[in-house]
Amino acid sequence: MKTLLKSSTAIGVSIAMALPTYATAQDFDSCAMDGDQILFPCLADNEIIRSADELNALIEAAGGPLQTEETGAAEDVLVTPTDEAAAQAEADAAAAAQAEADAAAAAQAETDAAAAAQAEADAAAAAQAEADAAAAAQAEADTAAQAEAEAAAAAQAQADADAEARAEMEANAAAAAEAEAARLAAEEVQAEADRAALREARAAERQAELDAAAAAAAAAAEGQGNGEVVTEEVTENEVRSSDQEFETAVTGTQEAAENNDDDGLSKFEKALLLGLGAVVVGSVLKNGDKVLSRSGDRVVVEDPNGDLRVLKDDDALLRRPGDQVETETFADGSSRSIVNKPDGSRVVTVRGRDGTVLRRVNIAADGTEYVLFDDLVEEERVVVNELPQVVSQSNATVGTQDENALRAALEAEMNAGTDRRFSLRQVRDIKQVRALAPELELDAVRFATGSAAIRPEQARSLAQIGRTLSDLVRQNPRTVILVEGHTDAVGSASYNLALSDRRAETVALALTEYFDVPPENMVTQGYGESALKVLTLSDEAANRRAVVRNITSLLR
Repeated sequence: MKTLLKSSTAIGVSIAMALPTYATAQDFDSCAMDGDQILFPCLADNEIIRSADELNALIEAAGGPLQTEETGAAEDVLVTPTDEAAAQAEADAAAAAQAEADAAAAAQAETDAAAAAQAEADAAAAAQAEADAAAAAQAEADTAAQAEAEAAAAAQAQADADAEARAEMEANAAAAAEAEAARLAAEEVQAEADRAALREARAAERQAELDAAAAAAAAAAEGQGNGEVVTEEVTENEVRSSDQEFETAVTGTQEAAENNDDDGLSKFEKALLLGLGAVVVGSVLKNGDKVLSRSGDRVVVEDPNGDLRVLKDDDALLRRPGDQVETETFADGSSRSIVNKPDGSRVVTVRGRDGTVLRRVNIAADGTEYVLFDDLVEEERVVVNELPQVVSQSNATVGTQDENALRAALEAEMNAGTDRRFSLRQVRDIKQVRALAPELELDAVRFATGSAAIRPEQARSLAQIGRTLSDLVRQNPRTVILVEGHTDAVGSASYNLALSDRRAETVALALTEYFDVPPENMVTQGYGESALKVLTLSDEAANRRAVVRNITSLLR
């Protein structure tokens, strides 16, 4: 206990000596015992006791125990020097501990301050880094934006350059196209002018031929003709019947191979052309015309405009067994024939040098004359756009009508009505003119491919139309019926034209053979594949047909 007290006393003294002397009594605790130890400085009798000696002196002076504030009892406290040293040491240790604690606290504070500073520095560094990153990002964004702007500018510049180049190319192409169009238009204008000039030249030539033929025919009619006259009796073997086939090769290869002359025409072709009316060969195939095909009785010619026409003897239909035919051929190649019938009637026909019928007059046995058509009179020019527009055809067929209906169809007024009259050539050649007369299709007649023959059983199916036509001609001897032949689109255009023309003649022959329709009141014409009923290039039976029109009211 004494030892502890001494240590405590020493510590307390040490502490008391370390404390400032200006402390007041209120700042100290009572000199009470804490176990066996007194802590200095302390307060006793309101006096500050700083060491064990002062406490002992105070006790001795008091003459007895001291009263403490805490116990209120007197204690006999004796503090020895050893105890004072111990207390001082203890106080010193406490002070050292406190100092150490203070130092630790200061170090901690310094550490905390350093940490705070470091944190602040780190935060500042982080902020700076963030700012730097933001600046770098902004710089990168600015660089990217600048690069993008430059790329956009470059792209725009390239686009502008491309657009300019394209515009220049388009302008050049447009200029070239315009120039080409202008060239083509000029060529077309020139071609049309050439075609028009050719048409005008042909029209002038035709008119000259018509004038010459008319003059020669008029002179012959007055007995002043100077042409060669040939008279023949027509026999059964010299005429073609409706059941005969179209057997001659359309190219005429075998015949043409026999001795071609220097002018490019075989003897066969020349004989045929001569048979069309003693034609001077060179006059038919002039101005660029060329022969495309030839059969036994027809030649197909193409003119420089690409138009096709078939040359044939238009009078062949009139030649029936028992007839006597007088043919006078004039110097210009035209001819005038008189067919004398056994009943005393006559048919006088004037043909051009290409065999085309120009004028036909039917003279009855009593001498009455009926002019069927007359193309020797100058024709009036046709402007197609000024013609009445035919919206649609009736497409009437023979098989669906009785004789009264057929008569009504054949006697029907012209489509859309017009007071205009035309030449036979215009009716034959201009489809808009031809369309003004209603058509009647012979649906019972369907030709086999490549065939122009009509079998007897087919011919009998024409009884209704045959009887109707006979009655029509009997009531009006001036009646003129156009018989049209058509083909499908299989084969060449020239072949089909010749075949269709032969088919038209076959139908007319059948109507004459079986139903006594006067052949002089019929005109035949083939149109090949130019008027397909069914628009197809294949083998279509509906296109291999025949059509009749009553063109009497169209003719002059």
